[in-house]
Amino acid sequence: MKKLFLILIPILLFGNLLAKDFDLDITIKKCQKCHGINFDKSVLNASRNIGTFSKQEIIDSFDKYINSEGIGRKRLMKIILKKYTPEQRDLIAQEILKIKKANNQEEK
Repeated sequence: MKKLFLILIPILLFGNLLAKDFDLDITIKKCQKCHGINFDKSVLNASRNIGTFSKQEIIDSFDKYINSEGIGRKRLMKIILKKYTPEQRDLIAQEILKIKKANNQEEK
């Protein structure tokens, strides 16, 4: 029992060190699988493309998914987004806007 206690204490105290690090590039690539490289795809023809959203609209959309009780796509997005902190979700929104802006400049 004492050995188990000695093993569990560091895990409980420093468990966050064992957690996977947040990797923005990998996260964005996962988003792009459904939303398109430039975030210009409408997913399942059921949503506006997030490439047209402002940062606040993206964050509001994230919050709606997290707080929804929906099924299907809403449930999937809730599962995906809940694992990110508000700060990480903010970084994701900023990166989406950065990619959108870079894409708009290339088109000109």
